[in-house]
Amino acid sequence: MTENEQVGIDAFLAENVADTKETKEVKFPRFKQPFVVEAVGADLAENLKKMATRRTKNKAGVITAQTDQDRYVDLLVVNALVTPDVNNAKLQKSWGTPGDPVATIKKMLKIGEYTDLALAVQEVSGFDADEDVDDLREQVKN
Repeated sequence: MTENEQVGIDAFLAENVADTKETKEVKFPRFKQPFVVEAVGADLAENLKKMATRRTKNKAGVITAQTDQDRYVDLLVVNALVTPDVNNAKLQKSWGTPGDPVATIKKMLKIGEYTDLALAVQEVSGFDADEDVDDLREQVKN
């Protein structure tokens, strides 16, 4: 291995990569404080996608997997949300959604606000906003 190859690899070692959580504030006029979302890593996104995927077996015994895109977006939003903490029992009780963080955030926000929050998650997570905005907007609306 040449010295140039070694230096190149070292730049990608975990201890040499900045561990900064990218965040984005989203302000809605109805709330006194902004909502804060952070970037979702590829590993968490994959786990959330698995959680939103249902496997079914047809009559021939063939198993197919189908991802519920609405559920996937909901899980992404809830897991990216830093503030407010939708897992907080007091917040859930206030909105009448105990034990359900997805229902809490959906009850708190109007559909346009929810879409804006989902788009902020997409943006801070590194998706190409120009390509994916319309697709995500349609998923959130449905």
